[in-house]
Amino acid sequence: MEKKILYVAAAVIRRNGKVLLSTRPEGKPPAGLEFPGGKIESGESLKAAAERELREELGVEVLALDELFRISHETEKAVIHLRFIRAFLPEGEAVTPLEGQSFDWFDLRGEMPPELLAPDRPVWEFLAGSR
Repeated sequence: MEKKILYVAAAVIRRNGKVLLSTRPEGKPPAGLEFPGGKIESGESLKAAAERELREELGVEVLALDELFRISHETEKAVIHLRFIRAFLPEGEAVTPLEGQSFDWFDLRGEMPPELLAPDRPVWEFLAGSR
């Protein structure tokens, strides 16, 4: 069986030395924390995908800026190409999870959250090292 190939935009939003992480929506494995985002639709740019996904998942209007990191990994059913993009969340923009997930701001000076999903860990390490 041939594996699906997926392209995913993940937003890296920093504020005051912290990054925004969210849980995966209910029923969308794997469970754990991740940089928020989702699939890039056919014909959609990385920036447009990141902005759309954050609007759909967390009810926020972000400004997607530049790509920071690329990671590919395989699951049983797919090859996933994650593209992490730096995004700006305007002051006063309230994060409102719309798909039953939770979120929090995590201090990059602290320990990496143990529930952070494996593909997101190198991005945490990169960000923590470049404070």
